[in-house]
Amino acid sequence: MGYTSPLHPQAGLTTILALPSLSLVLIKKGDFFPLFWKAWRSSFKEEIILKSFKATSISPFNLEGSKDAQKLSRLLHHISVQNELLHHEINGLKEALLVKKKKAAKLYKEKIAEEKRVAREAAKVAKEKERAEKAAERARKKEARDAAKALQLSKKGKRKALQPSTKSNKRQKHVVNAVATEEASGAASAAPPTTTRRGRNVKLPSKYQ
Repeated sequence: MGYTSPLHPQAGLTTILALPSLSLVLIKKGDFFPLFWKAWRSSFKEEIILKSFKATSISPFNLEGSKDAQKLSRLLHHISVQNELLHHEINGLKEALLVKKKKAAKLYKEKIAEEKRVAREAAKVAKEKERAEKAAERARKKEARDAAKALQLSKKGKRKALQPSTKSNKRQKHVVNAVATEEASGAASAAPPTTTRRGRNVKLPSKYQ
């Protein structure tokens, strides 16, 4: 219960300050009780107390006021319960959202890790393929060089094999020509001169020799 107007300290204080003899006197601790007691006696009267009880439906008891108070109490209780339920629902939604965010973050990390792994595997396969292609190219070039070298050696061997037979053929040809020349000259020298009936030598023209 709050102070009513007569109980307010300003009422007694105004009364004291209104006295000519006390207008310049400071209020001390000893002045508190007289001021309070005067305000108490002027405020707590039967009429004022009954009016206060009636205003709060304490006496006489007001059933309608009690019903209104009960309705108000139930309404406040309902609002309080709804507020609590809403708080629980909000907290649950927050937790669910947090779990969802964590799950999404985990899935995102797993996706990034999988993409990196696939990229590494692809790079590894590409590198191995490039290495195999280079090795195959080196092997092909080496095989081509070996084949060219073998062909060159084969041609060189054939040339070497043909050179002695050619020289021997040339030598044999020279020998045959020399023999034929000697035989022809011998035959020419051995042939008797042609003579006429009278014993004269006949000189043949050069085209018949």
